[in-house]
Order: sequence, then structure tokens, then C-alpha cells
Amino acid sequence: MTPNTFNLRFVIKNDKITDKGSVPVYAKIKINGKKLELSTNRQVIPKDWIVADEKVKANSSTNKDLNNHLEAFKTRIYQAYSTIIASNDNITAEALKRVFYGDKEEKQVHEVINITIEHNKHFESMIGIKYSSGSYKNYKTTLKYLTEFIPLFAHKKDIPITALNYKFCEAFFTFLTTKKDCHVNGANKQIQRIKKIVNFAIKSGYIEVNPMMKYTIEFTPVNKIALTLDEIKRISNLDLKRQILQDVQDVFLFQCFTGLSYADVKELRKENIYKNDSGKLWIKKDRQKTKTAFSLPLLEPALQILEKHHYEQKIDTPILHVYSNQKMNENLKLIQELAGINKNLTTHMARHTFATTITLSNGVPIETVSRMLGHTKLSTTQIYAKVLDNKIANDMAGLTEILKDF
Repeated sequence: MTPNTFNLRFVIKNDKITDKGSVPVYAKIKINGKKLELSTNRQVIPKDWIVADEKVKANSSTNKDLNNHLEAFKTRIYQAYSTIIASNDNITAEALKRVFYGDKEEKQVHEVINITIEHNKHFESMIGIKYSSGSYKNYKTTLKYLTEFIPLFAHKKDIPITALNYKFCEAFFTFLTTKKDCHVNGANKQIQRIKKIVNFAIKSGYIEVNPMMKYTIEFTPVNKIALTLDEIKRISNLDLKRQILQDVQDVFLFQCFTGLSYADVKELRKENIYKNDSGKLWIKKDRQKTKTAFSLPLLEPALQILEKHHYEQKIDTPILHVYSNQKMNENLKLIQELAGINKNLTTHMARHTFATTITLSNGVPIETVSRMLGHTKLSTTQIYAKVLDNKIANDMAGLTEILKDF
């Protein structure tokens, strides 16, 4: 084992002379080849400093006090060094500094807004590798809300990450649901993202204890609205004249028969379409959101849309013309009116429709549907099964009325 090396000497900093002509005294330490400088918080007149003795001339009571201070300072450094050796800790300059100062060392305060900005920059760098651009936009919204809320809550621009306690979460939830018109689940999603930012801070070594540990999130169950087969047919039978409406119609119907999310259908390329041993066409790719691999056989209505868009000729370009999510949903509103549908059409409703109307309602096992949707947990897919249970209950309620006098 290589022996530890340790050296300590006092020096003055002639380049830091004050207006009064004094210069600071520093302890220069070299420990296992690493250098460390500690301020003694004392000043000395350069002409009084004895370089060889590493002290000042004892020609005044002030200088005698300074020499006593330096001797006590040296003793404390050696005590810190002995403590590290006795604890079997890594003998480094950083460890010596930590032990020497103890609780007196000024620790860096890591604040919420700064950490969130750092988290978001890291998140952005991983778009397309680990995360989706949609998720990144959500974290940008979280940063925006925090920037608005913290000055109202704390009367200052930022607060330590350790202040994200139960009281903060309750106040932030109230702010989101009253001032920002977020629904309960939307507000909970924001707090859920903050929890992930706190986990980022823990992994980064900024804090050791999770301040949000006592705050629990309870999402309100939401029924997923899906189209019926009749409503899908009404959309499919529309004779639309404008090209943008035709494109939106095709993308939406393709989602209804594949369950692809907006992000996945937007990035669908020829390389994601393959033939199995029976010659049937399948989609095989990773979900943009979770990077979970999924595959599913293409149903006839989806195949017809692919053929319409000449998918085989598309090289290194998306197969379908997918507009921004905002523009997609705006034009779906028009299609909704033209088809005489009372439900609020969105790109995500198409995914719900595949899960319920196209698959589960026709006896496809929930485990199979979960795999085709690319869900990481079966419990996510079970939400759609609950929707079917509600439909069964409503249908049976009508039958109960018919049979009540039987």
C-alpha cells in the first residue's frame, strides 16, 4: 500500500495587498499530491513575515496573537487529518476540507428553479434517445408554473430544493387548480414532474433526503371516451375537399385501427413496416414516449390508408402527412362537426378507440392489447377495460328496466 503524504506550511499572498498595506496569510496543504489552500482569516504586514519560520516577528502583542492563532490553526488541520485516517475515509484534499470546517463550512444552496433548468437541459439533450419532445414540453410548462408560483409563495425568486415539502405541494396544487385552471389530474401531473426533478437532485448529489416524501398524489379515475363503429364509419365516409382535412382524416382513422399515438404515427416510416412469415404486414417500432418496443398486425382499413399514401415509395420520410398536434386537433373539430359527432375529437381519442371499440370490445385479450399499445404496465391498459365495464353497466340498466315487471 502506498504511504500517505502530507505537508503543511503558511504563506502570505503578496498579490492581494490591501489599502492598509497588509496581505492575507494562507495555509498551503499538499495531501497525496493534491493541493489545497485554506484562508487563516488573518492579515500581516509583509515586512514582518518570516518566510523560513512561517510566522511573523513577535515585536508586538498583535503579532504574538497572530502567531498563536496560526499555531492553533495548524493544530486543527492536523486533528482533521488524524480524524480522516482514523475513520478509514479516502484521504483527499476535499475530505480534509470537509472535516476541518465541519458544520461551519458554507454549503452551496441548491435552488428549485436552477435545478429545474438543469434538469430540463439534460432532458432536452436526451430527446429521441430516452425521452420524447412532448414530455420535454410538459417539463417546460412545469418550469413556467414554478417561476410564477414561487415568488407568490415565498416572496422571492427562488427557494432551496429542500423547501419542497408538504406545505409547498399543497399550496402549489391550490395555485394550479384555482389560478391556472388545471384540473385535479393536471395539477397532480405537475407535482409528479416536480417529484421527478427532486429525484434528479438526489441523484445529482444536491440533497440526500426527499422533502416531498410525505406528499402523496391521488389521481381521479377518468373514463376514456372512444368512438363507436358507426361514428368511425361516418368519419370515413366524409368526402372532404381540402387537402389538410383529407390528411387529418387519414391520420386519425389510421390511429383508430392501429392505436398509434400522435408521436408514433408522426414518425412512422417504411422501415417500421415488415412482412411476417405468412406475408402479412405488421408495424414494429419503439414508442416515442417510453422507448418500449411494440408490434401489431395491420388491419385492412389501415392497409388501405397505407396504400393510398404509397408507403412503399417513401424512403427515409414519414409515411403520413402529420401536422402539429394543435393543427391536427383544430381540423378534427371541423371533421367532428361535418360527421355530426358530439364527442370532442382529438388525436388521443383515436388511440382510445383502438383499445376499446376495435380490440377489447371484439374479444381481443387485454394482455395482447397492452402489448400492441406498447404499455409498460398492464394496469395502464386496464383503464380501458373499466370503460367497457361502464358500458356493460349502462346496457344492463336498460335490460333491467325491461325485465322489472317480468
